[in-house]
Amino acid sequence: MFKKKTGYCVLGVVFLAFAVSLHAQETFPPPEQPLEIRATKVADDAISLNGDLNEPLWQSAQVVSGFTQREPVQGSPASHDTEVRILFDSRFLYVGAICHDSLSERKRLRVRNLQRDFNRFGNDRFSVALDGLMDKRNAVGFEVTPYGSQRELQVIDGDESGGNVDWDALWYVRTRVTDTAWTVEMAIPWKTLRYKEGSNAMLISFNRNIRRYNEITTWPAFPRVFSHFRMAYAAVLKDLEPPPPSANIQINPYLLGDTGRTQEGDSPEERKDNVEVGGEFKWAITPNSILDVTVNTDFAQADVDQQVQNLTRFSVLFPERRQFFLENANIFRTSEVDNIQPFFSRQIGLDGSGQPIPLDGGLRFTSRTSTQTSGVLAIRQRETEISPAAYFGVGRYVHNFSGQNRLGALVTHRNDNSFTDPSGQSVASQQNTTATLNAFFRPKQSLSLDAMVSYSNDSEQGEGVALHSWVYQEKNWGYLGLIGQYVTENYLPRMGFLAFNDYILVSPAIDLDIRPKWLPKFVRSYGPDAFADVFWRASDGAFQQGILNFSPFDLVWETGGQFEVRFRQEWQQLDAAFTPLGIEIAPGYYQFGQYELSFDSDFSRKLAGGVTYGNGTFYDGNLQSWDFDARISPTPYIEFVGSYSINDFNGLGIAESDLTANLLSTTARLALNPRVRLDGSYQWNSANEANIWNVRFTWEYRPLSFIFIVFNNNESEGFPSQPNLFSQQEVIGKITFLKQF
Repeated sequence: MFKKKTGYCVLGVVFLAFAVSLHAQETFPPPEQPLEIRATKVADDAISLNGDLNEPLWQSAQVVSGFTQREPVQGSPASHDTEVRILFDSRFLYVGAICHDSLSERKRLRVRNLQRDFNRFGNDRFSVALDGLMDKRNAVGFEVTPYGSQRELQVIDGDESGGNVDWDALWYVRTRVTDTAWTVEMAIPWKTLRYKEGSNAMLISFNRNIRRYNEITTWPAFPRVFSHFRMAYAAVLKDLEPPPPSANIQINPYLLGDTGRTQEGDSPEERKDNVEVGGEFKWAITPNSILDVTVNTDFAQADVDQQVQNLTRFSVLFPERRQFFLENANIFRTSEVDNIQPFFSRQIGLDGSGQPIPLDGGLRFTSRTSTQTSGVLAIRQRETEISPAAYFGVGRYVHNFSGQNRLGALVTHRNDNSFTDPSGQSVASQQNTTATLNAFFRPKQSLSLDAMVSYSNDSEQGEGVALHSWVYQEKNWGYLGLIGQYVTENYLPRMGFLAFNDYILVSPAIDLDIRPKWLPKFVRSYGPDAFADVFWRASDGAFQQGILNFSPFDLVWETGGQFEVRFRQEWQQLDAAFTPLGIEIAPGYYQFGQYELSFDSDFSRKLAGGVTYGNGTFYDGNLQSWDFDARISPTPYIEFVGSYSINDFNGLGIAESDLTANLLSTTARLALNPRVRLDGSYQWNSANEANIWNVRFTWEYRPLSFIFIVFNNNESEGFPSQPNLFSQQEVIGKITFLKQF
């Protein structure tokens, strides 16, 4: 471990920082009597969506103003105020906003690019959050930049960072920029929203980023630590007349042409030239219940996975990027952490290397009310030459209690048919079932508890159990939390994700946000943090690994940039050989550590960059690492971003290997407007000599109806100790059409 004096210094800094933090601004409770805003009814088709709020109907509506800062100084007046008005007719809820500013120089606006689902911190933006069920736990957000880029998300219990950003909703927006303000005119169909039948009110809140000041303002007021999706602080939107339930059907067919070739190892080259049709059907049976059906499901336009160089003993969790599985995905999530997930949709329709497996079709039913949430998912995966046909089923139920407390249950079942592999060997059918109970309690806004117990039964591996608990407190001074986990040797969620099994974990963490007056003016906050992960083997209690991660010096600039010094110490007991990047490390006990220095500039600027340098020991060798990030964007219509990582190993493993592993990732984005874009990316991973190209043209020719042209090139050689030649090239053309009835 650290030397004793160093350990005392670490503890001293943490406790000093904690003491100073107690003087931070108060994390105030929700109001007993929420603010109110009244909506104004207008005739159908009376509003022309053009971003102009000078029309008489807008001028006659009630004005909400007096936004206050959430960042940097909680409760202070906004540097530039925002005015919001609400109208509605029988089809739409309209939100109009005037974001006052001094914009004689357009460069004062910060918009990184024109892509949908933009970065929430890197842009000027206006956002509205709506809770139609008024349960203070289920909210949806609609956000826009001054250039009209759209972002929508689903949020549960105010957790914006964990919200479902990939939900694509049908709504309309136009913006305008003048010398004195930028304006927003939104039209949100009632059919896109979920609300109580017969209700005349919703919960609502507004948020605005003024990015050049790194300022976040809200109405009503919110504590600095919470986003405007913490609906316990929201206002009440009154005098609404949402229409009663009616036919609400969407059809979204597609036509696809695909040509390409694939070759793996010494196998003969496989070519494909095919045309496919399929699509999705959505029926909102009620405003709170939705049935989705998919036929011959296709995800050709989904982003490619990012290459990684995994230096840990944990499996890597790659995010889900396929649209059908993204909508309402948070309903089926039972844990707030990633390393134990009884259900994870990437197990459906993808093999272990991320290559697609055809899906014949499936359905999903979800229902949300103020007291309960339920969901059912069923998918059939097609048989291929190298994989059997498989059936996937998921059932989910959550019951909400007073406040923001809930209990839930999840059941998954996977059935893989018997199968004869290419070598002629027969593989028996496999069955896998999990049953999970989970709970979330929030006795007060700053204190939360997340817990889960999960049971698995696999036809090959038998029975297993996983337990998880996480208690944490969030206040303006920072975060304090403790995670505990227990996973048996035979726990196997074959429809989920598990970083590894047979372990007990204890993980305390503290992350402070300190803003004393003595900090220089260019520094917003001082944020030391410390966390530890200690693992034991569950089957016999033997120590496995310990990780201590500590940052005594972490400064966040007023512009949003950052400078950090970090130390990491590890203790590893390897019971079997470990082979990171193809280098074999012998079993045994290892103690090693590294320090890290990092600097990041303000990435909302046209020219930005960051660098991280690390040095120290790594198992029985040495590791020196560099990470570079850069961004160039002369206008929001053009953006180039790139990252380059170097991991330089010396004297590592049984062969005392020297290896330099490089990882390059670059992306170029060109846009005519938010609806016509060309995106290209290139990745190079020297560890397995992977070269990956992805070029995608996107034209949203009408709302949520697209034309895609995609080129993919994926080549790799595998690690030197595990060669596996792979080459794939394909060109895809796809057109989708969305029609709502």
